[in-house]
Amino acid sequence: MFQWSKAEATVLPIALLITLVLALAVTFLTRKKSETVKKIPLMIIITAMIGMEIAKQIYYVKAGYDTWAIPLHFCSLFMYVYFGCAFFKGKVGNFFKCLSLCMSLLFIVIFYCYPSSVIGESTSNIFKDFLSAHTFIYHHLIFLFFFILLFSNIYKKSKFDYLYACIAIIVYAAVAVPVAHTLNTNFCFILYNEIPILESIRQTCGQVFYTIILMLLGIIGLELAILVLHLCFYRRKKKTDMDIIMSAIKS
Repeated sequence: MFQWSKAEATVLPIALLITLVLALAVTFLTRKKSETVKKIPLMIIITAMIGMEIAKQIYYVKAGYDTWAIPLHFCSLFMYVYFGCAFFKGKVGNFFKCLSLCMSLLFIVIFYCYPSSVIGESTSNIFKDFLSAHTFIYHHLIFLFFFILLFSNIYKKSKFDYLYACIAIIVYAAVAVPVAHTLNTNFCFILYNEIPILESIRQTCGQVFYTIILMLLGIIGLELAILVLHLCFYRRKKKTDMDIIMSAIKS
């Protein structure tokens, strides 16, 4: 945890600053627009992410396909969730907005605690090969999407948000667990875990009990992320977060 290489300590803060500036610029330009207009940048980002994923799949097909490339990893899920957030409306849209925010917040915490566990050594050779460039850019598009969604204030918190997190984990498990076992591919640590205490639980208590614990940890993580979002960003107030930022800039 908090093990940053020299390249990460140099590149990641700059990348984060650029991402924040872009997000603030976009939300400033769309601050008086309708929700449909505010979602256009989100649509562009998710379209770019899907395009990058298609390019990656083509790359793996040509190089000799590995089941590890199947988009069922945690970071791959943002494509599906962000698509729902950007293109759906009403209750379905709000469901995906909630998931987009809480999953992104959880991801950011994991990412900045231990970057190399997420993007490997891509900060050291961003443009030296396709996979490094893809990894670095794709994950920073997640940040950009999150900040624009957060600052745009188009998500409305709901009493059902905590239920949404449970549904999301159950649906993912229903798909990923059988696929992981069938293809013998360790999506989201379903088959085994690199964290010693969790791997010890798997070996001691069995795969079924371990899978249940893994699901519960996922639910708890998302629930905590939702709680933080509700407490820190979505309290009932007269001014939106973007209004406060703009007032501070003008003063």
